[in-house]
Amino acid sequence: MTPDAKLPPDRLPVPTPPEAEPPPPFWLKNLLKQRFLLIAAVVVLFLAIVFVHGYLQKAKGPVELPPVPVPEARTAEGLEAPPAKETAPPGQRPVEPPAVVAPSPPEAAPPPPLLPPPPLARKEAVKGVAFTQALIKIIDDEVNKRLFGWRPNTIIFGKFGLTDNVNNQQLGVLEVARRTIVVLNENMTRFAITEAYNPRVNEAMNFLMVSPDKYWFPSASGKYREAMADLEQFIEDLRFGRARFYSRVDNLNALLGNYKDVLGSCYHNLVKDTEADGSPISFFKSDDYFYFSKGVAMGMTQMLEAVKEDFSQELQRKNTHKLLEDAIHALHAASELSPWLVTNGAKDGILANHRANMSTYIGEAEHVVTIMQTVLATN
Repeated sequence: MTPDAKLPPDRLPVPTPPEAEPPPPFWLKNLLKQRFLLIAAVVVLFLAIVFVHGYLQKAKGPVELPPVPVPEARTAEGLEAPPAKETAPPGQRPVEPPAVVAPSPPEAAPPPPLLPPPPLARKEAVKGVAFTQALIKIIDDEVNKRLFGWRPNTIIFGKFGLTDNVNNQQLGVLEVARRTIVVLNENMTRFAITEAYNPRVNEAMNFLMVSPDKYWFPSASGKYREAMADLEQFIEDLRFGRARFYSRVDNLNALLGNYKDVLGSCYHNLVKDTEADGSPISFFKSDDYFYFSKGVAMGMTQMLEAVKEDFSQELQRKNTHKLLEDAIHALHAASELSPWLVTNGAKDGILANHRANMSTYIGEAEHVVTIMQTVLATN
């Protein structure tokens, strides 16, 4: 409404609405709708240009450099004058002087061959570390790595005998660990009987002697873990020179004597037909003998592998490496026997007698260990 318009006195002026902006052109509206496609097209076009440019640069090939001019021969007074052309008499063709060939630059001598770096000096292993680590491992495998842990002292698996096969196998490994740590404490850590016991090893031996079925006050598994901690500390003492390990032939012979006694006991239980009171071997007792012997074979295999490393010089001096390998092979074969069901059939019957199968390898190991003792005892 314009200010010049005349209105009745009883009416107020009404403002006119603002003029509407004209709509954008049709092409601009479509362009805004497809702006994402437009951006994508620009990016693709840019990449295509970069690709074509790189392809054309490759097609041109390497840039040829201008030939390097050959330097002229110099004399003490400066540049040597070119030879003058000889003038020929009229009627004859002038003789061209021979072309001077510039000497080729001397070829660069080939670089000397690279010598391989000198081998690093192998740090000598500390004696006794491998032996003690193997002892810790056979205990740790049964106490911490085994499913449900140490079973002979548990209420369900131990008292009720629900897993008597595993229980007897663990007891076999424990027997090897006890025999080993006794020799370690009595012989291998002392130079003579007048030397004091190593406190760590002596304490670990006492912990391993705790009855395997003790549930608490003290707990068998807890004491075995404390024994492993003491042996770990003993390894640290060996590395820092605070403890000694004597890898002598007489100490190895003492260890083999204990192993021979354990193998002989297992062999007797595997081949006997009656118990000490004259009663026949029951079905439930047969698998106990089998798995106890298997545990002995498992633990003794790892300990003899450590003996091969820590007593290598003594074995080489006495030429008993082959005997030790034979003993390890027989014990390893015994530890691999895992029948679904241990049967106690007749020696010549159809049903298998797994005790007799196990006795084959245990008896072979005992025989080889006895020969080793004899060879080591001779001068």
